[in-house]
Amino acid sequence: MVDQPPTPSSAPGGPTIASLDSGESTGRIVVTTDGIAATLEDNYGVVLDRAVLEDLLLELERRGYLEWVTVTRNGDYVWDLTDAPDRIADAVAPVIVEAIAAWIGEGDDGSTGDN
Repeated sequence: MVDQPPTPSSAPGGPTIASLDSGESTGRIVVTTDGIAATLEDNYGVVLDRAVLEDLLLELERRGYLEWVTVTRNGDYVWDLTDAPDRIADAVAPVIVEAIAAWIGEGDDGSTGDN
C-alpha cells in the first residue's frame, strides 16, 4: 500500500473537515473505509480484511470511480461514494453487454452457448 493517499481531485490544496457532513444538505455520500467494511458486514455478511479493502478503494480512486476526500485524525481514509455506483456501472455495462452478445452469437451456429 502507498505511504500517503492520493491527492484529492476535487479540492485544490486539499479538503477541509467542513467538507464532511451527513450528506443531507449536499446529497454527498462520504464514509470511512471502516464504515464501508461495517456496512458490507452488516448487510451482506461479508467480512473483508481492512487493508485489502483500502487497497481496492485506492485503486478505484486512481481509476476515477470514487474520490478520496481526507484522512481523519485517527488515520482513517474518508471516501466520497456519491457518484461511484454510476461510474462503476458505466464501466461494467459495456463488458457485460459484450459478453452477452458473444454468448448469444455462439448460439447462432446451433450450439447451446455452453462452454
